[in-house]
Amino acid sequence: MSAQSMSPELIELETRLRARPVEEPTADLRQRVLNAIAHESRQALTSGPDSGSWNIRHWAAVAAAVFVVLNLSMISASQGEFFGASAVSGHPTAMELRTLRQLETQQERSVK
Repeated sequence: MSAQSMSPELIELETRLRARPVEEPTADLRQRVLNAIAHESRQALTSGPDSGSWNIRHWAAVAAAVFVVLNLSMISASQGEFFGASAVSGHPTAMELRTLRQLETQQERSVK
């Protein structure tokens, strides 16, 4: 924005803002920040599952583990249900025919 397109009020406000004193941080600011970080780091290291305060990461890890175990159990159950019969009969076409006949009989029962 150029000085010609600004209103006189904005120019005056900008001049006052540039002229105001800028406070410098105190000399011990760096040390206070470092001490606060060190204190928080020590607390984070000492608090854990043993101290009784679990954070969200621990609960997320537990939930993810439960989710994986449930998925694996469902996968193994579905494989046993669908692929177990073909291993017994030895011939996949015979199993498919048997499955089709079962589906047809189920449909006939539902229609009647």
